[in-house]
Amino acid sequence: MGGRWWVKWYSWVILVVHVFAILIFTRGFLLTRTELPYYSHCSDVSQSPCFTSSNTNHSWNRPAVDRLVIIVLDAIRFDFVAPSVFFQEKKAWMDKLSVLQKMAFSEGSSAKIFKAIADPPTTSLQRLKGLTTGGLPTFIDVGNSFGAPAIAEDNFIHQLVENGKRVMMMGDDTWIQLFPHHFNKSHPYPSFNVKDLHTVDNGCIEHLFPALYQEDWDVLIAHFLGVDHAGHIFGVDSMPMIEKLEQYNLMLEKVIKVLESQSEPGGLHENTLLLVMGDHGQTLNGDHGGGSAEEVETSIFAMSFKKPPTSIPSELDTSSCKLDLDGKKKCTSSIQQLDFAVTVSALLGIPFPFGRCRVSMVLF
Repeated sequence: MGGRWWVKWYSWVILVVHVFAILIFTRGFLLTRTELPYYSHCSDVSQSPCFTSSNTNHSWNRPAVDRLVIIVLDAIRFDFVAPSVFFQEKKAWMDKLSVLQKMAFSEGSSAKIFKAIADPPTTSLQRLKGLTTGGLPTFIDVGNSFGAPAIAEDNFIHQLVENGKRVMMMGDDTWIQLFPHHFNKSHPYPSFNVKDLHTVDNGCIEHLFPALYQEDWDVLIAHFLGVDHAGHIFGVDSMPMIEKLEQYNLMLEKVIKVLESQSEPGGLHENTLLLVMGDHGQTLNGDHGGGSAEEVETSIFAMSFKKPPTSIPSELDTSSCKLDLDGKKKCTSSIQQLDFAVTVSALLGIPFPFGRCRVSMVLF
């Protein structure tokens, strides 16, 4: 009799311990977040003591750029973009995006490479939410990856539309799920067939180059998926991955050439900013979603077609430099990806998403 009582007591203790463990896990790891129903407005600046009535003609600040081209290369690792001299050992996939390195390290160029630190979970849906809202998605949001609801909180895309900016989008259809009524023009392509390396990328290329000659947009977003899919199927150290990177290099070389050809005074892209960026990285096996260095470290390449300043104030310079084989110094900087929405909003002269206030990138 006593033995049975001891077994029942022990079973109840184990059950209670498991229940408490599950509660602690769900309240800790599976955090939820409250989305505030507030939006920033141009009129908010009039309530700030830092501004006077004479400098509120341009919303919160004067725009530094007129047009913005955002090319998202899904799952781009930092070592896909940065020179191989920044790493202990050169790998086959390094230095393939040579045009970005050439522009970033050319004398007199207004281009720079940044290491962008993402926050887990490093899945595309959550990173797009983080990039556009400046907030931290949670792991429980991963369950929405296959049927994402539209973003209800204040965000960079909403501010663009509210302030009269025309937005064109092409590529990954996740953007349409998150922003179903925000684009003047859109060319979405299905994103979940990871065995298809080319449909989304070819669709982007088909619409991207004609758009660069058009005046009916202020912000253009092209989201490529080939590298992400190549990683999932073949891994990073594979010929399909290298071929994709080489394809992207040719595409970017042509994009820069088109923009430069129209950047003369009075030209269509006289004051255009080009951003080539990843949403997250990936492991050598092509996985992502967690918080390892390979998954959270991606890149942003920023290029203006204006003449660069003579120097950047030392307190704003976060560069890390290495010498290449020719003894030439090459420098990159590091930023937090969550600062993207505020920084780009400041460059375009529109209000920041509500509750976000830190500007990170020094581009000019």
